[in-house]
Amino acid sequence: MLGPSDDITRFEYMQKTDKESGPAVVGIELACRADYDALMENMKKYLINFTEINKNDTLFSLLV
Repeated sequence: MLGPSDDITRFEYMQKTDKESGPAVVGIELACRADYDALMENMKKYLINFTEINKNDTLFSLLV
């Protein structure tokens, strides 16, 4: 999913009752802005349920 110069900068997994799945906070640093759209398309392509917190100033400021 990520390019060779991209990196995961934060990972927090919140396990509830199901040990196989659960919500996670994942911080991703991209090498260039142009990679963002491709990443979003890949997330949708592989049916990964996600919320972009960078589009919500309040939520973003609480987590970063």
